Amino acid sequence: MFQSGTYVVYGCKGVHKILGTTHLNLEGIPKDREYYVMQAVKKPAGAVYAPVEAGKTNMRSVMTREQAEIFLHTAEQIHALCCKTPKQREENCREGIKSCSPNALLQVIKTVKERREERARQGKKLTLLDLHFMEQAEDILYEELAISLSISRVEVEEKIRAYAS
Repeated sequence: MFQSGTYVVYGCKGVHKILGTTHLNLEGIPKDREYYVMQAVKKPAGAVYAPVEAGKTNMRSVMTREQAEIFLHTAEQIHALCCKTPKQREENCREGIKSCSPNALLQVIKTVKERREERARQGKKLTLLDLHFMEQAEDILYEELAISLSISRVEVEEKIRAYAS
């Protein structure tokens, strides 16, 4: 169980801060079921509720400072996804984002960056789906690193460029 004040990566919804727990008094929801009350880092207005005993929801603590620094120093060794077809790339990107693993998120980012370079050589832009994958992966990973390292998102982007190239 996560403690109040803990930052977590909540599925593919990004980084959230645990504010506490509660029982929801809503029709059709068991009264004895406990829920986390969370606040999205990206959109702090409002609250998000997630079952404390969530079977399907992927939720984990954000990286510690030490884990984030190790991640950055090994980022160059993380490669883009191997995709033989556009459909496979789409499925692999979806799975990487769904996993919320920092390594998988960086793989998605590198995959879409390679795709952007490839399409630029053809005189084309990225598709909306590719842009969506890139934005989602960057939001989750960069928010987490910004919190773990106590730096801004812009500084995270600079560090990723420096270490992951």
